[in-house]
Amino acid sequence: MKQKKKKYDTPRLYEYRVKYNAGANHSALDSYHYYNAENAEQALMYHNIMMQKHGFDCQIISIEKKNPFSLRWDDESEVLNQEA
Repeated sequence: MKQKKKKYDTPRLYEYRVKYNAGANHSALDSYHYYNAENAEQALMYHNIMMQKHGFDCQIISIEKKNPFSLRWDDESEVLNQEA
């Protein structure tokens, strides 16, 4: 019996959004950046690289993963506690 060959060998990417604000002086305005990543750690890494590249200093409030089945955003903010 033949085994079915995998169509793609790349890992699945999920949509993540990082909620942040520009810091203590601008804490009233929260913003979102969206990333396609394998996991929350990778999305956080992408966000930190982007902020460094542009010379921004921000406070990260939360990280959420879009559930492809319910189309809701699931909280993945425990990653922020692991970073500290």
